[in-house]
Amino acid sequence: MEPLRSSDPARVAEHRLLGRLGAGGMGVVYLARTPAGALVALKVLLAEYAEEPGFKERFRREVEVARRVDSPWVVPLVDAEPDAEAPWLATAFVPGPSLGEAVAAYGPLTEGGLRLLGARLAEALGEVHRAGLVHRDLKPGNVLVAHDGPRLIDFGIARAPEDRTLTETGMVVGTPGYLSPEQAEGRSGDGIGPASDVFSLGCVLAFAATGRAPFGSGAVDALLYRAVHDPADLDGVPAGLLDVLGRCLEKDPARRPDAEELVRELTADDAPSDGEVADWLPEPVTRLIAERSAAALALPDIEHTLAPSDAPSDTGPAEPDPHETSGPAEPQDARPAGRRRFLLLAGGAGVLAAGGGGAWWAAARDDGSGGGTPAAAASSRRPVHTIALHGDLSGPHRDIGRAQERGLRLAVAEFNARGDAPFTVKVRAGDDGGDPTTSARLAAELTNDPAVLAVVGPTTDATGQTALSKYDAGLLPVVGVSPGTTTLSIQGFRSFLHARLPDAVLSFYVGNYLRGIARSRKVGVVVDRPAGNYGTDMGSALSNSLGDVGQPSVPEVVSAMRRDFGSAVQAVLSAGADSVFFAGLPDRGALIAATLRERAFQGARVSGPALLDGRFLTQAQEAAEGWVMVAPVIDADRKPEAKKFAAAYRERFREAPPRYAAEAYDVTGMLLTALSKLPSKSRTRENLLTAVRDGKYQGITKSFAFQKKTGMIVIDGTGGYLWRVEQGDFVYGGPAPLTV
Repeated sequence: MEPLRSSDPARVAEHRLLGRLGAGGMGVVYLARTPAGALVALKVLLAEYAEEPGFKERFRREVEVARRVDSPWVVPLVDAEPDAEAPWLATAFVPGPSLGEAVAAYGPLTEGGLRLLGARLAEALGEVHRAGLVHRDLKPGNVLVAHDGPRLIDFGIARAPEDRTLTETGMVVGTPGYLSPEQAEGRSGDGIGPASDVFSLGCVLAFAATGRAPFGSGAVDALLYRAVHDPADLDGVPAGLLDVLGRCLEKDPARRPDAEELVRELTADDAPSDGEVADWLPEPVTRLIAERSAAALALPDIEHTLAPSDAPSDTGPAEPDPHETSGPAEPQDARPAGRRRFLLLAGGAGVLAAGGGGAWWAAARDDGSGGGTPAAAASSRRPVHTIALHGDLSGPHRDIGRAQERGLRLAVAEFNARGDAPFTVKVRAGDDGGDPTTSARLAAELTNDPAVLAVVGPTTDATGQTALSKYDAGLLPVVGVSPGTTTLSIQGFRSFLHARLPDAVLSFYVGNYLRGIARSRKVGVVVDRPAGNYGTDMGSALSNSLGDVGQPSVPEVVSAMRRDFGSAVQAVLSAGADSVFFAGLPDRGALIAATLRERAFQGARVSGPALLDGRFLTQAQEAAEGWVMVAPVIDADRKPEAKKFAAAYRERFREAPPRYAAEAYDVTGMLLTALSKLPSKSRTRENLLTAVRDGKYQGITKSFAFQKKTGMIVIDGTGGYLWRVEQGDFVYGGPAPLTV
């Protein structure tokens, strides 16, 4: 939770505001107390939207829908005023994560947990359907988890089956990957009935059982096509639930069970005992809910709106890592009392729950310039500019996102500590959770913030794809250090700077390694279709580069639905391959690693940056030993130029610098250096973008210069590095070979 800002009201109607839970393009969600003292999540819409034709009517309909549904497994509406100048509604506050957040962080549920989840969501849907409504957007992000079971939220697009005010033929409404076939086909309102919610429930349960969406990931049109035509991927679903989930996911709505039937089947003979209810979630999730509940209970009755001089700054240098909940405390005496008071509110964890279940914040500190020191006094007189981090800080790639955030913060801290710094830098960190839709909303929010002059991020190809058009609209410079697909560079985004070697270029280094160090004569190239653009870029580029020098390769493409790599391995080995390159993701990489180990394969096993991931080590275990990855990232402890950075990182964060921290540190330094060279009145987004595009910056990881037309980093022979799995860990091997 963030503290209230000076522009925030102290109250909305009779509800006293305690802090900000989140903000988006359409409004703000606050944590508030009702006149009776209960905590609520209070959503206030911007007044400008209320002036749009039909907006208040749509909002009023959402309120009416929420009032019509009465179930213990639905977050209840507490109060609302749709006709206010700035319409608002308040729902009960649930101090728990979303199902998506819980599964991504702590893994799938047990069969018992799945049965309880499914039965209680089916009960909730039964009440929705009895009210004459269809939810239409059941997905992991719209399910909050609590000790006693799930809670269904968000009735913004719920409608009666016959209501066509939202959906006309050909329009797709909802979240791809969790839509029923009838929704994916864009059928008109009377084609979307209760059975559509049952299909979505089947998708949610499949996700909770396996940790992945049953129709994969990727482009929206591909997800819609699979929902209509392809069978769901239920590999990993407990055997006792395969039949019921299979029927939920029938393409024909008439063949699906209704909500009441699902409750009976999932509950089996007896309702869960108290002990079973308590154990329905993984223990770390239960502990997380307890911590967030305690933090909420610790809130005072009133938290004053903070004046600008008291408001916790989101300046990067001295903020705690938003994801650290323990560790050595820093000295308190240099912090303003207002900030100190706010930190104490949340107890030891320093965090408070977000009512939507998706975003949490630590209390922000000041700029760390040393209280009453001369540097602090100078800093207070400087102009202030903001650099933002757009990353996956809570989803499947959170390790990379958090590493980039820390690298950025360290660069800003060092800049602000300079006595000759021409301005002070604040950091604004945004979390998209690895979700492309959230990424687009976050990009729009950052673009609309005039204080933000540049962005480092996003973390992945998919989140980059949805965000870059938003940044481009505001000509906001955005520097990516971990996305790898060349697609991002060739689409003509004016404000995007691709600060790492694209995957297709990394394949050139892979080929040099295989032909040179590994002395391979024939390479088996296994492209895994679920890896999307990454697999295609890496596999195709490697085959082409090998072909250019007359080196034979054996390509093999693995279907998205296949969980056994036996036939692919057999095909490439039978063709005489003495090495194998895998273009795929960590979980699938573990499968092919196990298959090669079973075959006692002794040749080189090589992959790209996707397998440089702790999940590969965890899932592959002994089968990972000896694998080599070619990636665009260094080990700061092993690169001489980065030793000073590594020491500073250890001092600040009490651990070794993780991968991608140094790269984010570098590009932040590049942005700040370019901005420093601009006259004060010329420090605009456009001028900063021009300065970086036209300049060259020598970092600790490599030199940075960009192609004028594409924004892609200029390839100068550096940027590809070797990593090898040794004794269960990744070991840095230095630059990948430029020549054979």
